[in-house]
Amino acid sequence: MNNYLEMAKALEILILELLEKGIVIPETVIDDLKQGRSLAGIQARQSCEGDTSFKAMSVLENVEMNLLSLVESATGRDNADKWQQRINDALTDDSGQECQGVRPFAPATRYNSGVPGGEYWIRVKESELSPVAQELEELLDGFELKSLPQDDGFLLLYGKKENVTSFLKDIRDRERQRR
Repeated sequence: MNNYLEMAKALEILILELLEKGIVIPETVIDDLKQGRSLAGIQARQSCEGDTSFKAMSVLENVEMNLLSLVESATGRDNADKWQQRINDALTDDSGQECQGVRPFAPATRYNSGVPGGEYWIRVKESELSPVAQELEELLDGFELKSLPQDDGFLLLYGKKENVTSFLKDIRDRERQRR
């Protein structure tokens, strides 16, 4: 199970480190972190609530992407990779408990420098997109998104944040209708 509260704490520590180095953090990133932490707190109390978990993950991954871009620009790729690992470690919960149902979305296992700066990205398990596999390319084009296959069975989707969000909502709605 993912521990978004610990991820939020790691991101807060990263922000403090960046501020100590005199790096300016955009206000929207700080606002997103506050929102993500609140959602993570709700998700922790509701444990397996799908929508809250998805929202917390989405917001915190956006903060992570922006902060890691700043780290890479200011201090280099090695430091960004170290922070990526630290955030991934914080996100991992050793309790071994899993929520009922499938979690098709997962945080990136490493910083995706191949995504153009300013683009929002998320990784989606390819097998969870199988109901729309025939029309996936059309859907991606319709939402103005690009995709990159990953070695671990995930698909990296990127584009404007609102387009990624709309795409994910459309996929979720299609899955609900299928059931």
